[in-house]
Amino acid sequence: MKKATSLSIATTTVFYILCGCMGYAAFGDLAPGNLLTGFGFYNPYWLLDIANLAIVVHLVGAYQVFLKLLFTLWYTLYTIIFYSVDTEHQESC
Repeated sequence: MKKATSLSIATTTVFYILCGCMGYAAFGDLAPGNLLTGFGFYNPYWLLDIANLAIVVHLVGAYQVFLKLLFTLWYTLYTIIFYSVDTEHQESC
């Protein structure tokens, strides 16, 4: 699972960096802040709302995957610190 998570994060990172670089190469500093409405596409409003909702759902799901490695690191460090304190206490008794 750790290998699959690392591979998915690396793939996603490369994909986002490529999208950002290609967008900057295509538009430069003239890129709009909101790509959905930046090119004059304002109607229908409900379609933009659905697109923004899809982005939020995607980011909420991706948030859990990205933080899995952080929680694993935290748990590992926590275990190392408190396990070593517990074994030192047991040895002195």
